[in-house]
Formats: sequence, structure tokens, C-alpha cells
Amino acid sequence: MRRMLMNVAILVFGLWGISAHAAISSGDFRTESDLPNYSAAGPLVYQNLGASVGAGYELNSSHFVANPSGWGGGVVFMDLNPFTNILTLASQDTWDFQTFVAGISNMSFSAGEVITGISLISDNLLDDLVIPTLSFTSNSILISYDYTPDVFNFTQGSATFQLTTVAAVPEPEIYAMMGLGLGLMGWISRRRKQQAA
Repeated sequence: MRRMLMNVAILVFGLWGISAHAAISSGDFRTESDLPNYSAAGPLVYQNLGASVGAGYELNSSHFVANPSGWGGGVVFMDLNPFTNILTLASQDTWDFQTFVAGISNMSFSAGEVITGISLISDNLLDDLVIPTLSFTSNSILISYDYTPDVFNFTQGSATFQLTTVAAVPEPEIYAMMGLGLGLMGWISRRRKQQAA
């Protein structure tokens, strides 16, 4: 009976640990590549609204929106791992630009989390040392490279960023699962005492 009680405890707390991990489940992904000194028509834009996170690239070449200046290249795929919260930007060409912006807005979380930070892990997205400007809100992030008035070239390399999150409020299902587990352990303990008597 003691072994059964231990197995129940391990199962309940294991399930609690799984449910306690929240993940980013969806968001609006967008990139903009531009040469503002050479045209005022506007940037090359790719966008995927309400994209589900976790099944490969959330933004790729199929999400083209506009290219009013007629720029070549500037295609950067975006992939967000919902379990590690690591965002990867992967350039698909070597064309030159002055500015590049990537962002995710309207993020939804599986367990009520909020964004608390973003940091650069690695970066060989561009051929020049352009340090990106990083900003965030509770449900969005923005990564901005600006090399105006000079130009940079994409390298067909990548950049990775770590998003940090924290639970905004305790989740009711966690408390319910803990209560169920404690109740089950109490029932097993009472039954054991009755059998011993």
C-alpha cells in the first residue's frame, strides 16, 4: 500500500508540473526590410496573423504582404519554440538593406503568462556588426536592426533570442489537481488504516 501511495504522489505531482508549464500558443508574426534612403514607397513586408506556435516556421515566404518599393530579397523566416521560448530569425538570401524589423504581437499563452524580457543569444543574421534594439510589452516583442545611412547584407545565417515569461496569475487547474491528489492520498491512507484495524 505504501508503494501505491508513493506512485500516486509521483503521478499527481508529475501532472502538476506538466500543467504548470505555460507555453506561447499563438501570435501575429511580422518582418519588414527596407532601404529608406533609396525609396519612400515603403518596406518589404511579410506577416502571419494569429499563427499557431510550434509546428515549424510561423513566418515564411508564403506570408508575403507587400513590396511597394520593389526590393529583392529580404526574406527572413521566424520560428518560435513554445517550450524553450527561443525565437530564431533565419535569413533566406544575401540582399542589402538599411533596416530590418521583426516582431510578434498579440501573443496568447496557454496559462496566462506575460513577457518579462528578451535577450540576444547568438547573431550572424547580417554581415556587419549591427546590434539589434530589443523591446517588449506583456504580450509582444520587437527586434530592430538599423544601419542607416550605410547598408548591411543578410548572410543566410540566423539570430536567436530568448524570451522570458512569468505566470500572471496562479492557474485554477493547478490547485484543482493538487487538491485531487491530496484527497486521493488521504483516501488511500484512510483505507489502509481501516484494513489494518
